[in-house]
Amino acid sequence: MKAAIKGFNGGLWAFRVVFAVVVAELLIVAGTVVGCFEEDICSDADTQAIKETMQGLATKSFALYAAEKGIKSNSKKEEE
Repeated sequence: MKAAIKGFNGGLWAFRVVFAVVVAELLIVAGTVVGCFEEDICSDADTQAIKETMQGLATKSFALYAAEKGIKSNSKKEEE
């Protein structure tokens, strides 16, 4: 049992979950932007919501980058 816990990398799974959330949000934003351009029905509130979502995605992307670097750093330390 202890070997199974030792082999579990919680940071890697957290990284994958956040990555999946970012991809899902990016797809939602992309669909919204396409709908706005095709139908031309977006209000200023819709535009503001898209901007805020994109800012959140940028923040999460930076967090993913930092997490990836941290996971790689920890993996190298464990190998030594």
